[in-house]
Amino acid sequence: MKILHILAQLPGQTGSGVYFQNLIQGLRMKGVLNGVIYANQSPFQYKLQAEYSNPVQFNSKELPFSIVGMSDVMPYPSSVYSQLTDNEIKLWQRAFTKRLNQAKEEFQPDIVICHHLWYLTALVLDLYPDIPVVGISHGTDIRQARRHPHLKQKYLGDMNRLSLIFSLSQENRKNLIKEFAINPEKIKVTGNGFNSEIFNLTKSLNSKKKSIELLFAGKITRSKGVFELVLAFQNVRKKFPQTNLFLIGNGEQTEINELKNIVAQKDIAGIHFLPAVNQLELAEWMKNSDVFILPSYYEGLATICLEAMACGLRLVVSELEPLKNFIKPEINQSGIIEYVPLPTIIDQDQAHEKDIPLFIHQLTQAISLQIERVLNGEIIDPSIFDKIHSYSWQQLINKQYIFLKKLLS
Repeated sequence: MKILHILAQLPGQTGSGVYFQNLIQGLRMKGVLNGVIYANQSPFQYKLQAEYSNPVQFNSKELPFSIVGMSDVMPYPSSVYSQLTDNEIKLWQRAFTKRLNQAKEEFQPDIVICHHLWYLTALVLDLYPDIPVVGISHGTDIRQARRHPHLKQKYLGDMNRLSLIFSLSQENRKNLIKEFAINPEKIKVTGNGFNSEIFNLTKSLNSKKKSIELLFAGKITRSKGVFELVLAFQNVRKKFPQTNLFLIGNGEQTEINELKNIVAQKDIAGIHFLPAVNQLELAEWMKNSDVFILPSYYEGLATICLEAMACGLRLVVSELEPLKNFIKPEINQSGIIEYVPLPTIIDQDQAHEKDIPLFIHQLTQAISLQIERVLNGEIIDPSIFDKIHSYSWQQLINKQYIFLKKLLS
């Protein structure tokens, strides 16, 4: 079986980028021959385990602008779909069309897998009418379609041309049916997975900490709740002065500077800013931390929470329905994870100002509870980690591979 994998973003740095890499590696273990077409730009370099590779280079003569992100704020320099000029869209389409036609002749795939039900998936469906095309929704396609219905109308066409769609959650599936009028029978909820070879209970060799370490990893942007997190941490540190908070991630420099200014003006000690890291480095950070915090206002599934739990961390997470409903009840009720009720959400991923003080208060309480459990030496039931392992990439690939084989039978 030969599968061509398509992504209009970097094959890393974001959840969909990590998914892209893990899916290729997992299918390779099944004997699948993989080809890749993806977006790239300096200074990034990727060596993917694929038999065929034909990346599209941005910030180049061919495409003199940055990669176009599915989120308007990306953890690397990027362009915004809704702000592209007609000429930029034509250049973008021409560059991907060139690679797609080359792959059709040179790689001759049996199946094409395209990430995000947006511009590039529509283009793939136009160019590969006789080959099964599988779409993978990461949730940001739904958000783009809701914010920019005129772009959906102009560039997407009929998404029912897809042979199959892999969805992150039941909520994601319902939204795909509503937003894109897709036949429900084509949508398979397979979830997401973590790499258990990287994220596991194996102890770090660098563990020398004497304080309580809190960790956030993701885009440094308002929709991730990091501005509220630093204010909650200010409250937490009054009770637990031996606590540190590490914020790992990239974002727009203006937002990062604004957040750093708040920390400085309020003289909040113990907060450390670090740039985004790769999966191996992230696992090391997790294994050297005590509590992982994700106060985000919107996520497709928040796979990073699975990774953190697999490393043995306790979690504090905003009450994200896709994640809460995806995780087994036994895990949700074990104390390894504490959910914080979301404030009223406007424009899909922004908190209503009137609800922010309560959100900060509840976030403070949840973080304090998890710190107390760490300090008291409370043990997480070992059986919980067996259940968490069921969300590993190996299990996810097994499910997806069965569906892919059926497309060719």
